[in-house]
Amino acid sequence: MKDLVDYYGDVNIGFYGKASDKLFISSFEKDFSNIFNVPSKRITIGGTEFVGLFSAMNSNGIVLPFIVRDEEMEEIKKFGLDVLVLKEKFTAIGNLIVVNDKGAIVSDLLSKKSIKSIEDVLKVEVVQASLANSKVVGSVCFATNKGAVLHREASEEDVELVKDVLKVEVERGSVNFGSPFVASGIIANSYGALIGSKTSGYELDFIIRALKV
Repeated sequence: MKDLVDYYGDVNIGFYGKASDKLFISSFEKDFSNIFNVPSKRITIGGTEFVGLFSAMNSNGIVLPFIVRDEEMEEIKKFGLDVLVLKEKFTAIGNLIVVNDKGAIVSDLLSKKSIKSIEDVLKVEVVQASLANSKVVGSVCFATNKGAVLHREASEEDVELVKDVLKVEVERGSVNFGSPFVASGIIANSYGALIGSKTSGYELDFIIRALKV
């Protein structure tokens, strides 16, 4: 199932929500449980609406920045997720980690100390790397348990790395009429997807094909 949406006019919907095969969290007032086929929870992170930008999540756990509030963590824990608060200077965790239930690729901007903690909470193999010559791997790659969408200029080596670590097939392309930062315009899990409303028909076709929704 899929839907084209924006968030109060902002087509970068990936900033405002995150979905796994167990939970959808977001700033959206609308309940999208019918799209994702999982429980839906409206939350904030650090008192902001940037739920997607400030988190990395799979079915096992969630990684959050130091700005998260205690009451926000407690709400997330009610859904049975392990929670890791990274003691790093970065807050846009979603830009630094691309993860599904099979593996994770993490920016080398994060410290080696954080890698073991990320592995423990997400319960997957973690590989540090760049993708498409970018350290913001969670921005240039988006993945579910069914497939991945990668920056249109990613190399064959990048494609093979994503396939190897996340164990899914990969499509290269863009979102929102040309943005190569594909994660900014997609929220998805194995059952459905929300996609930025400026996404062209051509882009939509390859995203649906890649994520199999």
